[in-house]
Amino acid sequence: MAGVREILCKYGAGDKVLQLEQFDPFGFSDYYKVTEMFKDAQSLLKRAEEIQHEYDKIAIHDYSEFKQMFPKNKVILIFHGTKLREMDQVEKSAVSTYPSFVTTEDLLENLPTAKYLPAPIDLELFKDNGLEKGDDYFCINRSYQRKYIEQTIKQKYPKVEYYERNHTNIIDYEDMPHFLEQHSNYVDMKFDYGKPEPKLLPHLSLTGLQAMAVGCTVWNGNGQVTDRNLLHIHDARRVSQGFLKEFD
Repeated sequence: MAGVREILCKYGAGDKVLQLEQFDPFGFSDYYKVTEMFKDAQSLLKRAEEIQHEYDKIAIHDYSEFKQMFPKNKVILIFHGTKLREMDQVEKSAVSTYPSFVTTEDLLENLPTAKYLPAPIDLELFKDNGLEKGDDYFCINRSYQRKYIEQTIKQKYPKVEYYERNHTNIIDYEDMPHFLEQHSNYVDMKFDYGKPEPKLLPHLSLTGLQAMAVGCTVWNGNGQVTDRNLLHIHDARRVSQGFLKEFD
């Protein structure tokens, strides 16, 4: 979930994050220091029930099946991708009665009652230091379905170097700006988990936006991405303020 929860907290749109250890391999909790970590869902939910009376709102990211454990007037649902795409119509109808947000615009097709919450980029961390660039092309993508994804990307960008985003090749979140700024061209072709062949998604990933923020040239399935206004749209400070205004 790309640290969305922690970033919103940093800029005032939240106070505390409860997270499973397995879902934070990149160290968002270590960097932002607003997170309580848990080894299993049962322990996390028990803690959430213990402290929920201290908070006005409870934002549940993707795991909407836990919504009924809390007062309905407190619950906000935020969806990031696969979870919502794989919901059946009964589940979608159930979540449509809650205030809901999606972090990519294409997800509005799955849940038209939701509002678009741009995935936030911490521009205090990801910024252009003006380093001189070379001419390399790289991407960061998953190991699952790699053969198809890498082949598809290389048909358009033959020189691309494919970095696997997995538990044996982890780059800590705090180190990501330095890693990205060492490179020149970031190829941001993001895919769903469709079978037998994954589908290319239309939007930039957060990594692509972070690469743009540090000065990389970003490319997607249609060519170079030149709209730097995207950094304004995804500026974490702006996103957090807009999120809070929904509940004034």
